[in-house]
Amino acid sequence: MNVHAADRLWRAVTGDLIRQQRYQIITIAVAITAIYILIFYFLPGASQDKVVEFLIFNDPVTMGMLFTGSMFLFEKSENTLEALSVTPLRAGEYIGSKVITFSLLGLGASLCMAFAAWGLNFRFVPLVSGVILTASLFTMLGLVLVVGSRSFNEYVIRIGIWMIPVALPILNFFELTDSLWFYLIPTQPILSLLEASRAPIPAWEMIYGIVYLLIWNVGAFYWARYRLSKKVGFN
Repeated sequence: MNVHAADRLWRAVTGDLIRQQRYQIITIAVAITAIYILIFYFLPGASQDKVVEFLIFNDPVTMGMLFTGSMFLFEKSENTLEALSVTPLRAGEYIGSKVITFSLLGLGASLCMAFAAWGLNFRFVPLVSGVILTASLFTMLGLVLVVGSRSFNEYVIRIGIWMIPVALPILNFFELTDSLWFYLIPTQPILSLLEASRAPIPAWEMIYGIVYLLIWNVGAFYWARYRLSKKVGFN
């Protein structure tokens, strides 16, 4: 990345943070996190590992897909996208800005939940790597799905259709099934890494979780970049 690209990315990140606050996205994320923390404190059994891990999994997924889509539609309605598409900002830099801001937001929320539920009694590396790779992946998939959507309702329908197969590994997570086929779905490595934050898992599963998510992230980046170039007009 050259100096000019880094400067464009920095400006994009700054602009995204300003718009996220203006659209109340950061406020809503803080409120949701606070509600989860209150649940841990006041609902018996809510601090059980499976419950906390599932809520931590849900947080970056929600921020990645719903918030990214909402922000894109806000930018579209305000003609911000049209303005950005004629600037030197590249599609990859637009994606990078969304990934950075929503990953940081998801990571902050997830760490707050982990500290509230477990104190310092968790493994930092698998939790952080799982949350960041999850938030980045679902942010880019959110862009893939929202590009071309004419309304928020249409976007939610697209998410619902997409999430039906993507959510299947949750059955493995709660030990309702034990299917190896679910390891092909990107939510399985996410859940494996979150489990590793509280209990040891085999080394192969840790490697699989990180490598497979990285592969999905790379694929999602190129897919999102293609969609933005094709439908929005980014370079």
